[in-house]
Amino acid sequence: MKSKRPLVIALIAVIAVCAVFIGLWFAGRYANTKKYQEMTGTVAPSETQTETATTSAPTAAETTKETTAAEADFLTKIDFAALKQRNPDVVAWLYIPGTDPEISYPVMWKENDNDYYLHRDIDQKQSYEGVFLDGADKSDFSSRQNLIYGHHMKNGTMFAGLAKFKDEDYFNAHRWVYLYTPEKTYRLRALSCAYTDAGAERRKTVFADRTEFDAYVDAMTSGCTFRQIPTGGIDQLFALVTCSYEYNNARTILYCYESDLDGNPVRDEKAWPAVLPTSAGTSAASESSR
Repeated sequence: MKSKRPLVIALIAVIAVCAVFIGLWFAGRYANTKKYQEMTGTVAPSETQTETATTSAPTAAETTKETTAAEADFLTKIDFAALKQRNPDVVAWLYIPGTDPEISYPVMWKENDNDYYLHRDIDQKQSYEGVFLDGADKSDFSSRQNLIYGHHMKNGTMFAGLAKFKDEDYFNAHRWVYLYTPEKTYRLRALSCAYTDAGAERRKTVFADRTEFDAYVDAMTSGCTFRQIPTGGIDQLFALVTCSYEYNNARTILYCYESDLDGNPVRDEKAWPAVLPTSAGTSAASESSR
């Protein structure tokens, strides 16, 4: 009978290699989380910021009070002066409560440049830990569509968590997205999550009028298995973009709009030269499915 020793040694070697990879995976995840939590002093998100069910449903007034308090509490943890001193290109902080690992990162921006932070972090060091606003957008998020990019890291950090939004239950439970700037807090509501191609049309930021914009929103989200576009449409589109792996060069995009606490879009009376008929809006009760 041949000795089983070589087989045992090979098995031990495989286990050792797997242990190393798992250790590196957890170490990278821990380091990423710790690094960005230290920038804000963040702790576990308050349950009032998630949409999980409770034994006794709070009243609308209670929900509003708790949510706005939670938003303000997180804002106090962001020292924009320190972030700007660390990197003048920081324009915002993005936070999605209830995500694990937590999507909570500074957002950088370089005018007309989408390459610089593709491989650099907040300290401008070579890294995949950079989240950045499209260089074609305006740094104050006043563009008609604002695109924010982040890498899909194998350890689950950065924008890897966006892939979870392709599950309808997860999507419905994590629809609030917060974008903090030194001047304003944007309370965003997710309207759809799609995996799609990386075509140039996805980066469109300028539209002739509301009719063209509504048609664009409809077209960009029409392939989603579920979507929730408010009746009457929206005035701005926010898109969180990361790599996806359904096919070569695919992207996962979480589309959002600025919202009040009831899910109604925030309106800008000066957003359009005239109020034109909207074609993209559908009520939440008649959500479209493929």
